[in-house]
Amino acid sequence: MPNLEQFDKQKDSILSTIRVRGPSLPVQIAKVLGVSPIFASAFLSELRAENKLKISNMRVGSSPLYFIQGQEPMLENFVQHLNQREREAFEHLRKNLVLEDSTQTPIMRVALRAIRDFAVSVKVRINGESKLFWKHHLLDDSEIGRIISGRL
Repeated sequence: MPNLEQFDKQKDSILSTIRVRGPSLPVQIAKVLGVSPIFASAFLSELRAENKLKISNMRVGSSPLYFIQGQEPMLENFVQHLNQREREAFEHLRKNLVLEDSTQTPIMRVALRAIRDFAVSVKVRINGESKLFWKHHLLDDSEIGRIISGRL
């Protein structure tokens, strides 16, 4: 019979490790716990189901990153794992903060949709017409209107 207290200790150990290290891969957590990556993935999935962890859309290899609410800025440490077009879209968005979807090239539009950890879609009604914009994930919502109206 598995010891539930031991499972809780391992889950606490995972949370404290991610608090210190930031976004982490299952193999990194497995090394810390001294268990197989399959067991580490199971613990991470359970913590995700309990809303104690978040999971990235971005993949490092074939694995997502697990992180704690508030560590979203630390995901930018992993942009080198995006493909070239996605990295270009990320850099373009980081530089401009807000991008109008319709003015982007088709490749850039696809890349913006692929980097969901960094690009947040925002629909804005301008002169009765709905337009799609992309905002940098760290941009405060109160700034969007100011930036868009400044460009129009």
